[in-house]
Amino acid sequence: MIKQLINSEGNGHLSHTKLWSNVAYLAATIGFIWKVYKGTDMPEIWFIYLGIVGASAAAHKLIAMKYSGAQEGGK
Repeated sequence: MIKQLINSEGNGHLSHTKLWSNVAYLAATIGFIWKVYKGTDMPEIWFIYLGIVGASAAAHKLIAMKYSGAQEGGK
C-alpha cells in the first residue's frame, strides 16, 4: 500500500513526483494539525490547507486529462 504512494503505476519504479507531492501533503497536514492542536481557530487555516491539498489534486487531474487526450488524438 505504501509503495503505491511513491511508485510509478507504469513500471513500478520510484516516482519522484509522487514522492515529493506526498511529502508536501504530509507537511501541510502536520502543520494543519499542529495549528488546530494549539487552539488556533482561524478559518483562513482551513482555506490554506484545503487550497494546498485540493488545488494540487485538481491540477494533477486536469493536466493528466489534457495530456492523455492529446496522446489519444495524435495516434
